[in-house]
Amino acid sequence: MSFTARWRQRLGRSLWAWKFYHWVVADAVSIQRPTKFRIIREFLGADLGRAADIGCGPGVFTQYLSEHAAKVYAADVDEQALQRVKARHRDNKNLACAVTRADRLPFADGCLDTILFLEVLEHLTDDAAGIAEVCRVLAPGGRLVLSVPVPPGEVNKDDPWGHKREGYQLDELKKLMEANGFQVQDHRFAQFRFSRMGERLVQCWRRWLRLSAPICLTWLGYFDYLIGPEARRRGDWLPSCVVLQARKKLECEPDRASSPLQLH
Repeated sequence: MSFTARWRQRLGRSLWAWKFYHWVVADAVSIQRPTKFRIIREFLGADLGRAADIGCGPGVFTQYLSEHAAKVYAADVDEQALQRVKARHRDNKNLACAVTRADRLPFADGCLDTILFLEVLEHLTDDAAGIAEVCRVLAPGGRLVLSVPVPPGEVNKDDPWGHKREGYQLDELKKLMEANGFQVQDHRFAQFRFSRMGERLVQCWRRWLRLSAPICLTWLGYFDYLIGPEARRRGDWLPSCVVLQARKKLECEPDRASSPLQLH
């Protein structure tokens, strides 16, 4: 491995270097920051119990979960991404990582209180099975915070882990949740017309200049707050995603004495 590659790997495993990168460079994380992240933290709240971030990716919410949960499981199909998440949060004693598919979770029935499921559902060929699996590992009354794209969006079915669908309309998503064991409690749309404009600028910058885009290009997303609250609630002005809060329907409490993490 070259000297440059070693340093890039070392910096990628540093929480502070990773945070600094996302405060100066425009990418998928920074584009979501203006409107989406606040909603997710609001829906999560502060008392998370046993929590899991399914499809955690780079671990954007790992630190928040670690600070507000008794135990946190970061789960993703990408082993290298999980290794970086683990290295960045190595001081968090309540964090465990699991390499797994979202539709085959290595957890006991009803062992979790909170699940974060961001931008994962559209990647699953069988989305109903994915929601049913999340429902299985949540305790009755357990909370799910989920986000999905809103069409129009990209589809890349040739990629095994790519988008299998453009996204979901709100009514379609609610029906899917209700049919698989959940009661939808609230929803918010995020990343409206100005955020979409910022995303296009970032893509053009990278395509034309072959360089990382500056963070100022994503500041356009803050103009989304010029849209009235009722219009945002209705999903006017071309939102890119919807964030949904739901609870597992109440039923008989399963035996939680078994280990919550059962890796295959």
